[in-house]
Amino acid sequence: MINKKLFAILAPLYIVAIFFTASQLPIGGHEAEIFFKDSGLLGILSHLFEGFFHNGLDFRLPFVLFGLSTLYLFFILSSFYFDSIEERLTAVSIFALLAGVITSSILVNISPLVMSLVLLFVIGYKKNNLWLQYSSMILILFVHDASIIFFLAVMIAGVFKKNKELFFVALLGGIVTALYLNGLDVGDKPKGKILELLGLYIAVFSPFVFIYFVFSIYHIGIKKRQDILWFICSVAFVFSILLSIRQKIIMTDFAPYVVVGVMIMLRDYYDMVYLRLRIFRKPYIIGYSVVIATLVLSSLVIFLHKPIFFLLPDKSKHFAYPFYKPYWIAQKVPKCYTTDKSKEKYQLKYYGIKSCADENVTKIDI
Repeated sequence: MINKKLFAILAPLYIVAIFFTASQLPIGGHEAEIFFKDSGLLGILSHLFEGFFHNGLDFRLPFVLFGLSTLYLFFILSSFYFDSIEERLTAVSIFALLAGVITSSILVNISPLVMSLVLLFVIGYKKNNLWLQYSSMILILFVHDASIIFFLAVMIAGVFKKNKELFFVALLGGIVTALYLNGLDVGDKPKGKILELLGLYIAVFSPFVFIYFVFSIYHIGIKKRQDILWFICSVAFVFSILLSIRQKIIMTDFAPYVVVGVMIMLRDYYDMVYLRLRIFRKPYIIGYSVVIATLVLSSLVIFLHKPIFFLLPDKSKHFAYPFYKPYWIAQKVPKCYTTDKSKEKYQLKYYGIKSCADENVTKIDI
């Protein structure tokens, strides 16, 4: 368990690491495309602090702030699931160390904003605060293209919880998003992308956390201890699995609703441990320690990714290479550079490098 003193040391270090990584990481292909092409919310937010810092925070600061606000809201919500402050601090620490949470906090993407709104909705539901519930639902409706997943989950929760008012509000939101705002693509021919999706979930959670997450979703379901958060994360997860049978899944459509389910996963874990005598808790404690160790290691790999380049004989094998390649090109090329990758063109454009008219221009090996 993490106590107040340890958390008081770790929290500032984590915040500094988030800000530092977001400021120093070069612009990514998807981020650059949003920066130059997106006229919606993401595009507006990415330009909000343009020219203020002269580093990655110029286009990432709003997303960093939303990411940190997600952690705060997760901690607030934890009071409804955990009794002691140590359990709550441990829960938010585990959530903060998830690779998906870290990356969503340091990159331009919609996930941290959606997660914050989902957590606000659940807090409003737990407090029976109708104003907070409905205002959060309205914001999710207009903020997230795939909000139909959220409204479907809340509708199902309304049926099982026999909450007619919640059901009809969610039904109305679902109809509006389906008719006018839905950005969730369910077309194309069956492609069988389920293994790819599972790999993405493993990357978001880490292997051990994902395995236990799936188990806890099932375990809570058969024990009939479902609450509103269980419906949101389980419906989103199951729907993403079913949809992946026929097409490629965009993780930002589903991950914000699934990742917040870590809360109920940890509650389920504590329940299973506390039901056993101390002499029978050792396997659970060992497993818990292994999970924490892997989360710390994966987070360090993200925060300290740059020195890893020096350990690899082939830089292109590094997971952050697509971020750094255009940046390195911009350092070497004074005027122009030709590439056939559209996103890379936008990355180079951000650094003031235009495409050359001569398609046979010499490439520089990075």
